[in-house]
Amino acid sequence: MKKLLPLLLLAATPVWAHPPVDSPSLHFLPPEGQVVDMLAQDPGVRRAGAMVNAAQAEARARAVGPHEFTAHGEYVTRSTNLEGRLNEWTAGISRGVRLPGKAEADRRIGASGIDVAENGLGDARHEAALSLKNLWIAWLIAESDARQSEAEVAAYERQLSVTARARQLGQSAMLQVEQVQAALSQARAQTAQATQARLDAKMTLQRSFPTLTLPVSPPAMPEPQEPPGSWEDWRKAVLEDNHEIKMARSEADRRDWLAKRARLDRFADPTFDLRTFQERSGHETGFGIGFSVPIGGALRSATADQTAAEAAAASVAAHRVQRQVEIIAERDVIGAQQGLEAWRQSQAAAQSSAAMLARMQRAVELGDQGITDLLVARRQDYDVRRGEARARAAAHGAVLQLLIDSHRIWGLGDEG
Repeated sequence: MKKLLPLLLLAATPVWAHPPVDSPSLHFLPPEGQVVDMLAQDPGVRRAGAMVNAAQAEARARAVGPHEFTAHGEYVTRSTNLEGRLNEWTAGISRGVRLPGKAEADRRIGASGIDVAENGLGDARHEAALSLKNLWIAWLIAESDARQSEAEVAAYERQLSVTARARQLGQSAMLQVEQVQAALSQARAQTAQATQARLDAKMTLQRSFPTLTLPVSPPAMPEPQEPPGSWEDWRKAVLEDNHEIKMARSEADRRDWLAKRARLDRFADPTFDLRTFQERSGHETGFGIGFSVPIGGALRSATADQTAAEAAAASVAAHRVQRQVEIIAERDVIGAQQGLEAWRQSQAAAQSSAAMLARMQRAVELGDQGITDLLVARRQDYDVRRGEARARAAAHGAVLQLLIDSHRIWGLGDEG
């Protein structure tokens, strides 16, 4: 029993095509269960799901074949001078029969069509995940810009109050008050723009994903971290489970089987006919078997050539998609590496800027520096802060791009 327990536990453990990644640096994202539900409700995903149903129905139709039973009959009444009125009729049933090889080709075409549609569904979920990632980070960036702009306005308002009070006491010139007022006006204008961007980003996110429940307060983006493992493993992971590649290959396979089917169809399927008849009011009856075969010509030959050319084009397209995804994989890794490095440099710059501003503030209080230098330093500090926030967001976006493209987040690897 002790030996069987680990096996039972292993059997009860869910298996993913790629193990999901969990990191404290990702906890600013919406809950995974909510994201999975949202992706399922995305219009593009729902459309792709309907295309899977259509492909499955097409596969069933191809498995059955294009031929159906056809019933036919005829009734005739006629009269003769010798025998009087005679009732005559014929009745029969006919059906075409696929020649050898065509049924297998139809089955392969149907199966390849399902593969194309299923990978299209996976690609639709992937695209919806990328859209959510982009809109979520854009919203957080807009919220961060708005909060920093409001903080800048508050800082200038405090500075204006201090400078105006010093002016009343004769400790500063009117020019200094006007300089602070100009900086405050500029900050308020920037705040108005940031507020508009915040509202637009929030509206776009909510309209794009109506079931998304936004938190009362926007989550703070933590320090981004490198994903676990080597960068080369991540590059390979993007290539290993890529729906664009699988879809292109499945489409090439489908086109190849369509070409084979068209070549087979240069020899038309025969139609067999069973019939019975009565003539001369039953004095003559009979039973017969017949068949007919269309004689293929230029049309069938041209159709076969067309499908062969389309198959060749689909094969080339699959190779092109492979090459494009290889570029994407390399770009994802480079983007994550450089995004993290850019954020580290921006973080160092923000720390230096904050220290410099504190020293400048102290120097102004001691009378060693003028208000102009302080205003310039404060403006530079807020620009550096915004740069750090944007670099932080860009680093998170680059890492998330890598996780999404490799299907290591939001249940994207469960379908493999």
